[in-house]
Amino acid sequence: MIGSVAASLVLAGCGGSTEGQTPPGGQVPSATASEGQGAPRTGPAKAVEIADKCSVVSESQWKAAGADQKPRERTSNDKPGCQYQKGMAGTPGWGAFVAVSGGASYAQTIGETAREPVKVGDVAGYPVTEFKIGDGCVLYADVADNGFLIANVTKLSPEDPGADLCQVAERFTEAAVQNLPNA
Repeated sequence: MIGSVAASLVLAGCGGSTEGQTPPGGQVPSATASEGQGAPRTGPAKAVEIADKCSVVSESQWKAAGADQKPRERTSNDKPGCQYQKGMAGTPGWGAFVAVSGGASYAQTIGETAREPVKVGDVAGYPVTEFKIGDGCVLYADVADNGFLIANVTKLSPEDPGADLCQVAERFTEAAVQNLPNA
């Protein structure tokens, strides 16, 4: 199942710097935030209002993704969601913030992003766009006509957490789209 995420994403990976590198097969990402956001959504629209924010990813799923701390609800940039974590703050590890947000569409949100995406693809019938943000990775998924899912993965310390943070974001996105109720 997790391997299908990697296979379903269509452009260069997030691991390390991609500047000056040509992805396997010679394809260079051509989609920008303002030019389309990949194929249309083929999965059913998902609910963007979730009472229990940490129910979006089940315990078995967050453990399989590598998290080893109890998840906790929190808000980031005015979006209520859930924090999943591997390691303790200040130690090598990562934190994955997962939330669904209504009020703005995926296309609108991606269109307002000034960064170039490092990956545009699909996870289980839902278009996704990934961006490198500093040492982390943020992934947006088109899950509703007027809403999106966000998975933002960052290091807990400046030390290498030993994981590709975009792959971690992809794992959490795949789990969340499976668990989100249909709208």
